[in-house]
Amino acid sequence: MRVMFDAFWWARGPGANRTVQREFIQAWADAFPDDEIVLALRKDADASDVPAGAEVVRTSLWPHSLANRWQLPRLARASRADVSVVHNYAPRAGRSVAFVHDAMFHDNPEWFSRRERLYFAPMLPWARRAAVVTTSSDTEARRISRLAPRLSPVAVGLGVPSALTSAEPQRPDAVPASSEFAVTVGRLNVRKNLAAIIGGARLASSITPRTPLYIVGGTAHSGVSTDVPDDVRAAVTEGRVVFLGSLPDEEVAWLYAQASLVISLSLDEGFGLPAVEAAWFGAPLLASDIPVFRETVGSYAHFVAPSAPRESIAAAIDGAWGRRPDAAVRDATAARHTWRSAVERLRAAAQNA
Repeated sequence: MRVMFDAFWWARGPGANRTVQREFIQAWADAFPDDEIVLALRKDADASDVPAGAEVVRTSLWPHSLANRWQLPRLARASRADVSVVHNYAPRAGRSVAFVHDAMFHDNPEWFSRRERLYFAPMLPWARRAAVVTTSSDTEARRISRLAPRLSPVAVGLGVPSALTSAEPQRPDAVPASSEFAVTVGRLNVRKNLAAIIGGARLASSITPRTPLYIVGGTAHSGVSTDVPDDVRAAVTEGRVVFLGSLPDEEVAWLYAQASLVISLSLDEGFGLPAVEAAWFGAPLLASDIPVFRETVGSYAHFVAPSAPRESIAAAIDGAWGRRPDAAVRDATAARHTWRSAVERLRAAAQNA
């Protein structure tokens, strides 16, 4: 099979989207070496690290939605591709498999800026042009089916980024050696529910200036930022909460491996990579009691409602602190989420197309 991949984010772009795009392409190349791969990179993207044997074509339109909609059909025809595998925005013509990351902007528009909502608006209508629509989880597939019944999306899953699994863990300079701590990883936006996490952390007996909560992440491509009440800001002043910003993969891997607790209390997710990453590293995990986490880490995590009072979140933090799940549960959870299994499902969808 000759497959054209949307590689608009190969060199740069939103972190999670770029990770998924690159992992799909590399895992496909590894799993199906007899397939011919064509990558549609942006005109200025570095192609030095594309999979061996892959052909490269270039798009010149911006943003991503327009490049996919108008240029990919022409490039696919010129490249004699049997099918195109694209992200979020389906081409206007030709056979394509569209991977829609999520449609949260429909259910909770207040989490996104007006500019983002306008940009996302054509995603589901344009997806009707795809031969097959895929997404990351059964939970997200149900959301898309509710919003656009004609699409009937197929869940293919995701895996843990190889940059994390292959990293040589390294302690961040800001983290003292031999210390206990909690960590939360993700974009700094209202959907990640940081105010509730920090509010609970301030009341938890496990979180102290000597055993703090580290917050890892940046604000790029983050949607609407979170508002942190003044009394919650006091947790930062007290040293119970420390913002580390964006960190390299080897330092994130170290934090996952050494954490006494990973906290992921998102209000909603299409998949939620940090929770699955925590499970891969065997870290104790406190997750939001939302459908997607019940699907992805249900047998592994401790749960609390993301809208619970601070006192309840504090009690959940203390209850989950240091409680690493059984190794067999960890292994079973990790085995369910691999890039190999994801691209096998994705390729089956492409064959159907």
